[in-house]
Amino acid sequence: MVERTKKMKTRDLLIEIGCEDLPSWSGEYLRENWLPVITSLFEEYRVCYGTLSFFHTVRRLILLVKDVEVRQRDITTEVYGPPVAICIREDGRFMPAAERFAESHGVDAKNLLIKEKKGKKVLVAVKREKGQQVSRIIDKLLRESLKKIEIPRAMRWNSGDFRFIRPVRWVLAIFGDKVVRIKIDGVTSSRYSYGHRILSPSKFSVANPRDYLDKSLKRFVIFDPDVRFEFTKSSLLKKAGDKKISFDQDYLRKITAMAEYPFVEICSLKDEHTNLPDEVVSAVIKKLNGIPLLEEDGKLHPLYAVVFDGLGGDEIRSNYQNVLHAKMEDALFFIKKDMEVDFASYSKQLKNIIYSQRWGSVYDRVERFKKVCDIVFEYLNVSEEEKENVRQIISLCKNDLPTLMVAEFPSLEGVIGRIYAERSGYNRIVSSGIEQHYWPRYSGDELPETREACIVSVIDRLESLCSFLAGDAKVSGAGDPYGLKKLASGLVEIIWKQKMEFPLREVIDRISDIFDSGQEDISDRVTNFILQRAENLLVGEGITPGIRRAVVSVHRDNLVVMREKIDALEQFFKSGRGAQSILVPFIRVANILKQAEEKGLKPQDFDEALLEEKTEKELYEFYRSEEGIRKLIDDKQYERFLHRLSGWKELIDRYFDDVLIMCPDEKLRDNRLALMRKINELFNLFADFSLIPIVEVEVTRG
Repeated sequence: MVERTKKMKTRDLLIEIGCEDLPSWSGEYLRENWLPVITSLFEEYRVCYGTLSFFHTVRRLILLVKDVEVRQRDITTEVYGPPVAICIREDGRFMPAAERFAESHGVDAKNLLIKEKKGKKVLVAVKREKGQQVSRIIDKLLRESLKKIEIPRAMRWNSGDFRFIRPVRWVLAIFGDKVVRIKIDGVTSSRYSYGHRILSPSKFSVANPRDYLDKSLKRFVIFDPDVRFEFTKSSLLKKAGDKKISFDQDYLRKITAMAEYPFVEICSLKDEHTNLPDEVVSAVIKKLNGIPLLEEDGKLHPLYAVVFDGLGGDEIRSNYQNVLHAKMEDALFFIKKDMEVDFASYSKQLKNIIYSQRWGSVYDRVERFKKVCDIVFEYLNVSEEEKENVRQIISLCKNDLPTLMVAEFPSLEGVIGRIYAERSGYNRIVSSGIEQHYWPRYSGDELPETREACIVSVIDRLESLCSFLAGDAKVSGAGDPYGLKKLASGLVEIIWKQKMEFPLREVIDRISDIFDSGQEDISDRVTNFILQRAENLLVGEGITPGIRRAVVSVHRDNLVVMREKIDALEQFFKSGRGAQSILVPFIRVANILKQAEEKGLKPQDFDEALLEEKTEKELYEFYRSEEGIRKLIDDKQYERFLHRLSGWKELIDRYFDDVLIMCPDEKLRDNRLALMRKINELFNLFADFSLIPIVEVEVTRG
């Protein structure tokens, strides 16, 4: 138990880790992965503070912790010991067992307490640990936090085991106005930092955290990424001089992460380069860390922006434009050379590109696509024209991989395929499908626009999931090196959008046979993985756990039906009629069947002739009259089905009041349980309503 004593003195803590140039992803990665570890350790080490802020630039990582108490909180722990019966004599004197227990925990035997534990009186040692000075534990806390996080592509630059994103070059650590001793892989902390590498490269001394913030800004270090982004954005808009232009703000934020004092220059394209496809021009600009600008209609603007770190001017801008013009000439040359080869004939070159050591080349993969395509066509209602377009997309979808353009600009994979297909005379559906079969590329991305592109995307994703999971790919909570979560989530989104109904497990069984991996559980692994991603998508939409489990538990094989039932159920509960009209009667039926199962009772076949009570006869007649609602499920009239179920409550309530189900007569009891089972099966056509807590429905309704 942490003791809350009177308010302690507080000081601000500032730690700056200076590094060689960090990748643009570093700051946000550490914000998401390092900060939670630090805050957890602060709590574990009983260090109380006000606020914790994290800033980052291309050269430094900064922790600013305000109002840190100068000493750890004291902690009191109770250690339960041996029974009183073997520790204290009748006259109250301690036996050796009590003295040994007290000594082992560093307390005086006379201070031992007596408490009850599991009905027995035992001795309790109360240990009080005084908090240390926080300045003495910051080094340990920081180094422990760095060891606990997983660093992608971590570097090791000394002989020790320490790894980090980039080599550490200096450490500044100030607690109040005192230097805190920290040592990171041989680099010892001080009160010195450095300004901007070009505009103010000299070392400067820091008196306290506030002094650091002031002096850094004066030395052209905009350490706050949000301030740096707004500064860059404002400068870009001002220099462009066109209020109607737009740009990718996420990309601008990524670029500003690579500058401590951003300086924006506006450059222009040569006229001959504006005739290149917009996607190609944008890719060339981005390859050189430029920022493509868009006109009001979304087309590429002849101007583009460049962000330099600290310096700009005519000479720097001119040099950059010359490099970019040369890259544009390369793109023109590559496109010309690529188009000298018939686009369809690039398929042969796919044999030279390895997809997987186990599953062969990309050519082999496309051949598997064709087999998966034949399987999928058996379950989908697809016209002959659609089938022909899908087969053409499949035969061409990877043909841009051997091209010079994709080799130089990998981000154009799919886009170049679409451009070359258009220029080769293929129809719009086939050409766009080559690009869009990669969609969605990330969470929130667009889905393929045509049905044909959606089908090819589903085929690609099913083949990928089966090949990787058959190859023992491991997917953990945070680790997903092959992007399988993204693939599966996109698969589910497309199936939902296009309402592609097919038996998931059966299709995956047949695709798994293509690989002949020798693993019996591959279909289970792939199916369960896809269903997990479907559940995650539903969680992201705010679908409550009970509704998700209720539908998924009885319907796992058709993702479209699962989605439609969940939507119908959520809308029904939001209308306010669900909790009492469906859940209460169903729970009563489910519970009585559960009680019977626990007692080893198994209902036999139902026999109408054994009905005796008036109410049970009425309930059975009502059941017979309602059996027709099964057709509502077949016809997907889910809302009507739910409304019909809501009429059962009054009769089921009366049945439980009037009829003794678990009666002494074995035949009557079994028959009444059999009737409950028939009703339960009718309810279960839609979902297992017993998995939905009534309180959850009330929240949904609210």
